Amino acid sequence: MTVMAFLIFMGPIGKSGQFPLHVWLPDAMEGPTPVSALIHAATMVVAGVYLVARMYFLFDHADPSALQFIANIGAFTAIFAASIAIAQDDIKRILAFSTLSQLGYMMFALGVGSYSGSMFHLMTHAFFKALMFLGAGSVIHAMHEKQNIWDMGGLWKKMPITGWTFFIGVMAISGVPPFAGFFSKDEILANALHNGHPVVYAVGLFTAFLTAFYMCRLFFVAFCGPEKPENHPHESPKTMTIPLIILAFFSVVGGWAALPEHNFAFFVHYLASGHEFEREAIDWGMAGVSVVAGLLGIGLAYLIYLKKAISAESIVARFPRVYKVLQNKYYIDELYLWIINNIMGGIAKVLYWFDIFVVDGIINGIAFITRGSAKTLRRTSTGQLQTYAMVFFFAVVVIFMVFAFGEGQLTSLNPLATLGGVK
Repeated sequence: MTVMAFLIFMGPIGKSGQFPLHVWLPDAMEGPTPVSALIHAATMVVAGVYLVARMYFLFDHADPSALQFIANIGAFTAIFAASIAIAQDDIKRILAFSTLSQLGYMMFALGVGSYSGSMFHLMTHAFFKALMFLGAGSVIHAMHEKQNIWDMGGLWKKMPITGWTFFIGVMAISGVPPFAGFFSKDEILANALHNGHPVVYAVGLFTAFLTAFYMCRLFFVAFCGPEKPENHPHESPKTMTIPLIILAFFSVVGGWAALPEHNFAFFVHYLASGHEFEREAIDWGMAGVSVVAGLLGIGLAYLIYLKKAISAESIVARFPRVYKVLQNKYYIDELYLWIINNIMGGIAKVLYWFDIFVVDGIINGIAFITRGSAKTLRRTSTGQLQTYAMVFFFAVVVIFMVFAFGEGQLTSLNPLATLGGVK
């Protein structure tokens, strides 16, 4: 059961972008923003998380090391991706690494036994992440395809609908009540601590701080920063703003299903195929801790990027190597390229040589022998009856002589002399 659990989890590691098979997901944000919203928020990447949840009976009956492994991978992915997002400048790439971090949240929730919290966060995340990806599309449209947040500024005044809806998405992912992300993150963190995973809880709490920081960094720079005179942004048409308003509404009220007066068991009942579940009341004490972590991240981003009380340039100048490592995503992509070009490329060259000179040599050698033998043997097939009779006669003579030598009775080359000595 444990081996099965580990092997099944290999699929979600790639499908849901868990470390170390995460490198494909940020590159998937290159497409149109509606496609990015579907891929990163509601469909493809969360399929791996959903698979683990649906197969939870298997993980639950396997050795505890299986779930602990899931929790460790998820927690590391969450904080790993969040740290990278701090140093990214492309608006969609920031959201892509945010998706990686939130997928880590969902995965470590399953590892600590909070499968309902994981699925709840999957649902709420779909609202506010799709909102922000479509909001990013609205911004890119208004900025004439510019995606670097440092090329933006003052967009809230020029694009009030996009600005307000994007702000709601940022508050939701930052875990600020009463937005949707607050309730799902609270359940995950509470279960992590209550189920005996203090380290995972601490990582999740710090990730919540980082999430609020880098999302507010994006918002303050792009929407609240100084206007760039070369830009002429404008609000997007209704075909773009109406979906933003709808998603913003659900980003606010989507988490209210977790309130004690709302029975959330219907969702878990469907998830667990009949497993009854009654959600406990919200632990407002622990929820307050996660809210404080989020507010600290928002406050730090405010002081650095809006109030300018702390210089971002001085921080980068003080830790240039750290910033460069984060900006280059820990050089994981470069490591993979080096492995592909050198190790895998070298192995491929050796296997190519083996295939050409050994495998092909054996096959071609057999074919050469067969072809040569056929050329020789076909000369015996003349189609003439007298030739076949002569061959038959000589074959009989040869066989007779072999038997005669074998018995030691051959005294003369004349076969009749031999026969004369036989009684």
